[in-house]
Amino acid sequence: MYQLRPYQQEASDLAVKHLQEYGQPFVVVMATGAGKSLVIADICHKLDEPVLILQPSKEILEQNFLKLKSYGIEDIAIYSASMGQKEIAKYTYATIGSIYKCSEKFKHFKYVIMDECHFLSPKNISGMYTQFFREIECRNVCGLTATPYRLENKFFKDAAGQLNYTATLKMINRIYPFFFKKMVYKIETQELIEQGYLSPIKYYCEEVDLSELRVNSTGRDFTEESVHKFWNNIKLARIAANIKLIDKNCKRNLIFCSSIFQASQLKEFLNTSGLECEMVTGKTPKKERESIIARFRAGSLRHIVNVGVFTTGFDVPELDSIILARPTMSLALYYQMVGRGVRLDPAVKSKVLRVFDFAGIVERMGKVETIKITKEVDGFRDRVESERGIMTEIPLFTFQVKKDMGFAQ
Repeated sequence: MYQLRPYQQEASDLAVKHLQEYGQPFVVVMATGAGKSLVIADICHKLDEPVLILQPSKEILEQNFLKLKSYGIEDIAIYSASMGQKEIAKYTYATIGSIYKCSEKFKHFKYVIMDECHFLSPKNISGMYTQFFREIECRNVCGLTATPYRLENKFFKDAAGQLNYTATLKMINRIYPFFFKKMVYKIETQELIEQGYLSPIKYYCEEVDLSELRVNSTGRDFTEESVHKFWNNIKLARIAANIKLIDKNCKRNLIFCSSIFQASQLKEFLNTSGLECEMVTGKTPKKERESIIARFRAGSLRHIVNVGVFTTGFDVPELDSIILARPTMSLALYYQMVGRGVRLDPAVKSKVLRVFDFAGIVERMGKVETIKITKEVDGFRDRVESERGIMTEIPLFTFQVKKDMGFAQ
């Protein structure tokens, strides 16, 4: 059984109180690296009643499952097809893809904890989470996330009659039809750095021209074609040269890439320069992926390039270098990428995470530790801001649908 930190204890106590008394879905905001898995385990232990714990992936599910088992609790099970287990107990950890079509099996649960709750989109009435909660009719829901916001997209016509497309960052408790009603607790990156629970961050940013990039049809990221053209060999060779320079001064280095092609090219540049580097993508076989991660954890492998794999649930305390080689318009994705390296390294008293930005993200969105949830002037509505200013309820980008699909500053 783990000893909770003061802020973890406070978060757990407030969550239990609201689950028992509030009767509506609410959110607990905890920065990446704050230890949500321990808070979830403690909430379950205190409630001592049937609790369904929804996890976004089997990797995170397994980590959190083991934390609750550490309390000596035996009446615990996993319901996840990807893990080859479909059992129900007093405390059941589940992935939504495995349960949303058989919701009747879970109607007896009085409480639900939803990890990474920003994945729920109230507007998507056919979404798995929305459908599941509608069918089980449970309102005692505690959502946990480090990034309590989503992009909301819409079309509009300008004065000339041109159809445009824009996206606005909105707090998840301000998206109609308002599934999550309020936020009951928050602890953010800067607070945890100041309290000594997370590593300070140092940024190294390269000036980047993003004018060649084009927004894709979802409005949430850039097109594969424009990203492919953006990462030419000259840029990739420069990134590889910079990685070679930092090689001897980092313990572990995680590189975020936009595509498998880009990742494979960068891996080849690094290998040619004499650095051992492996690549992990969604297509990497399970055994190969596990072997690469094991070597990375052990220290026999120092560099990994990845594509859309290690943005959540990848915890390696020795990780002290992050390479951002993936342009993105997603504040949450940026936050999660940097968040992989903020955990303290028990073997290094004064660890400092170094973030090398080759994608122009820090310039546009600000440093991760400056991203915070505040109240609007009237003191009622929540909003997101960073050193770059207020980021919610204002268009993050706008582009013309029938003409130039390019990102507009």
